[in-house]
Amino acid sequence: MKAKGITPFSARRFGAVVAVAFALVATTLPSATASGEVFGKACSTEGISTGQSTTSLICTMGSNGKLTWTRVRLGSSSAKPVAALKAQPGTIEFHHWRPEDKVVLQSIIDKFEALNPGVHINQVIMNSVDYTNLAYAKISVNKKAALFVTSRGGQFDQFMAGGLMKDISSNRYISQNVISSALTPATVAGRVYGVPYQSLFNNPLYNSEMFAKNGWTVPTTWSQTLAFCKTAKAKGIIPFAWPAATRGNAGQIMNSFLMNSAPDLATLTSRIAAIDTGKADLTSDWFVDIAKKYKAMNDAGCFPDNVTGYNDTVAPADFASGKAAIYPTGTFGMSTVTKLNPSMVGKMKMMGLITVDTKPLYQGITNNTFILSVNAKSTTRDQSIANAFLSFLATAPIAQEYAVGTSQHVSIINVNYAANVDLLNTSDIMGKKLLLAPRFLFVNVGTVRNPLEDALIAIGGGADITKTLTDTSKTIKQSLGA
Repeated sequence: MKAKGITPFSARRFGAVVAVAFALVATTLPSATASGEVFGKACSTEGISTGQSTTSLICTMGSNGKLTWTRVRLGSSSAKPVAALKAQPGTIEFHHWRPEDKVVLQSIIDKFEALNPGVHINQVIMNSVDYTNLAYAKISVNKKAALFVTSRGGQFDQFMAGGLMKDISSNRYISQNVISSALTPATVAGRVYGVPYQSLFNNPLYNSEMFAKNGWTVPTTWSQTLAFCKTAKAKGIIPFAWPAATRGNAGQIMNSFLMNSAPDLATLTSRIAAIDTGKADLTSDWFVDIAKKYKAMNDAGCFPDNVTGYNDTVAPADFASGKAAIYPTGTFGMSTVTKLNPSMVGKMKMMGLITVDTKPLYQGITNNTFILSVNAKSTTRDQSIANAFLSFLATAPIAQEYAVGTSQHVSIINVNYAANVDLLNTSDIMGKKLLLAPRFLFVNVGTVRNPLEDALIAIGGGADITKTLTDTSKTIKQSLGA
């Protein structure tokens, strides 16, 4: 049987099912850096690429059933990437949720302002929790918020329904600078309303040095995961630094619990939609099984004591200091860890959290998010400035500066990650079969996804499964008005 790499998946946008092909959105794979990757020659793993440049190759299966290296077309156009647009003088606000990126983004803003005299861009930053809850209310009444970000799924849908998204499809940088498959989360009815700037991998980070010193093998099955937890805890090490008290990152592992919980993606999508619309509740056998696995991790000692009070300030600190073996969030957590402890540079790798003992359908999670959009309610001048700055962010040198400086993979063509060893070390996850983060298929964030995640967090902390799911189902039903 041929080896498989990253393949197309599905996601829901306003109730419609659309194809999502995630490929070539990150760094060169270790398996693709050796000699032998020659156009037209045989290759062994479908979906593996040699990078994300206009000269990259990808291993694909031809009509003859053979795998060969072929030239990849990254953008929706075959034309070369274009330079940034010029901006007219003026002042705008750029709203986002990444305080840890402030310094890097300010350096980029300074460069843009130097190239465009009279332009001023002010960052307005909230933490991710506040941004989820407050950003729409603040931005919808602030025309100066000409450039803002949203997360894939419910938040993007909320801003779209509120008429805040400007159609930017006609810009050449959209078709020529951005990897086309990464645009799917910001595409509605064939039109593009934003650039999903970050190409994330929402899988646990592990301390590779700690694993090597202890002779531990990275778990690849559910039984191995539970066994590892017991082994690590016996040594006085926190197995999983799960930030249960911070819902935003606590919910990242739900992606892993969802990805192999159904026989196929269509069934998973249908089950999520049923709960999201009130046609099913959390007491269904499928969801109860997921909840039981949260409890199993707690029972095996996978999580810290009193985990429901363990937040996303303490969790990365414990991981960075060597008190914890695994930080189960994603690649976006690497910069926080290395800022806390610079000696962790080069010591982080990525694993899939597999919750079955049979052959998994998927081996990990990916996500295109941090969607940069121009405010449709801003003035024409401010929209022009925002669009020009977005085009600047979409040039390879600037995207590379952002990626290397923040340890974030990006969706821009011709970016080279060689200067950031952590991006390189986590790249092997791209050679696995990945699912576009299903957590974001829950469109009703406040009424369904948040209480659902709170229920799983409580169960992961030791709460009774039946009572918690029954009570939460009643809350969701009342909120939906079902």
